[in-house]
Amino acid sequence: MKTLPVWIAGILLFAVNAPAQVTGEEDFLQTEAARRARENPPTLKIPRPNEITVGNISYDGIFVQVAGVAVADNPLQLFNPAAGPQFGAAEDNLVRDPITGRASGLKLFSIEF
Repeated sequence: MKTLPVWIAGILLFAVNAPAQVTGEEDFLQTEAARRARENPPTLKIPRPNEITVGNISYDGIFVQVAGVAVADNPLQLFNPAAGPQFGAAEDNLVRDPITGRASGLKLFSIEF
């Protein structure tokens, strides 16, 4: 009769201790590359039609997009908010006020480095 509580206590101690041991092994089995990929996931930069990147410097705006091949036939479509996807999104050349978020103008030419 006294052995039954000892068995139950032993099973409970084993059940409580088992998850703690698994988490310790999980960190050990993880490789350095997997840890680095989890901390800094790779990002994919999608090229926009109004942007040209040369080295670390990128040029963008309406003038850069007009110089591109995609709008050579009808550059006035850049000002049309209902233009097709080949002319880029309507937000690409819009400048917003950083405080209010309202539109404040059009981006003619911009240099980022």
